[in-house]
Amino acid sequence: MLVGAFACAHTPQLIVRPETEDRELVLRVHGAFARVRRRLAMLQPDAIAVVAGDHVEAFFLDAVPALAVYAGTEAAGTFGPYEYRYPIHEPLARAIVEQGIERGFDLLYTQHARLDYAFFVPLHFTMPTPAVPIVPLHVNVYLPPQPTPRRCHTWGRTLGDILGSRSERVVLMASGGMSHYPGTDRYGSPDYDWDRRVLDASVWSDLVADGIHVDPRKGDASRAAGSLVVDLLRKRQRPLDVVGRSSFENAIAAVAGSGGSTNAVLHLLALAREAGVP
Repeated sequence: MLVGAFACAHTPQLIVRPETEDRELVLRVHGAFARVRRRLAMLQPDAIAVVAGDHVEAFFLDAVPALAVYAGTEAAGTFGPYEYRYPIHEPLARAIVEQGIERGFDLLYTQHARLDYAFFVPLHFTMPTPAVPIVPLHVNVYLPPQPTPRRCHTWGRTLGDILGSRSERVVLMASGGMSHYPGTDRYGSPDYDWDRRVLDASVWSDLVADGIHVDPRKGDASRAAGSLVVDLLRKRQRPLDVVGRSSFENAIAAVAGSGGSTNAVLHLLALAREAGVP
């Protein structure tokens, strides 16, 4: 049975805090982790199923599964000065693989992939004593193409059904963030306004279940945009050959109307300067 669920951060700064990090904020998160640990001890779970993203440590270009389950006897990894090792609840891991495949998910399972800090950071702070067996559940969040939000939501519902039907007392722990931009210059600048909008919408509507309300015409619009770009390249037309003041006014209106990122201001100003548009 599913006896509890927790969402936890896994930012490395929580363990290895640089001098530039806000110490008070880090300590507040540590305090939240301590509350999770106390609640886990009270729940007395037989297993903790941990959903976390892989940061190209368990899997790389030789095999990049969208979703994977760790089904060995124990899992290990390293982070900074830490070496960690956790027992695996093998019967639960096998059940997730078998029932997940029966329900239409092409799951990969592994018995030797390393666990990265997305698993270790929350477990470092929340694991009760003695340690509870875990089932690591990997999600590809780093290498495109990643599973879609709709697919992840469906997998979450399916996983909840599988765990809820088990005789063991199971806790589900999700590790991650929201508006991350790994591999880009925005990695250290989460969009907190977007985070709050999505959280509010998740509470008050069926936003996530509907795939964040993707317009059904989006696929056709994307293909049309791609064809237009290819056509411009064939004609050797560069952006500076076609943009003018009206182009930037249209872009500003589009950003304002769609609630786009505040970074658009910086980018549009830089582009306008390059194009000589006052």
